[in-house]
Amino acid sequence: MENFLKPLVSSFQLIEEKINFLIFLFEGIIALIIILTIIWVYGFVRRNLGLDSQTQELKAIRKLLEKHDLKPKK
Repeated sequence: MENFLKPLVSSFQLIEEKINFLIFLFEGIIALIIILTIIWVYGFVRRNLGLDSQTQELKAIRKLLEKHDLKPKK
């Protein structure tokens, strides 16, 4: 009787291993999506609040141009 159930038990173990592997892949994909979302939100907030280096440089250039334009012309 024991030999009769061995193939059935090994089949169930193989199915269980495959299901565990699929769950592991699913968890990895979810973690990757969460990390990419956090990085995107961080960049989006920096850009829209003007904290990135390009916006800082544009503000400095704008100030220089405003100072140059405010000087009286002769």
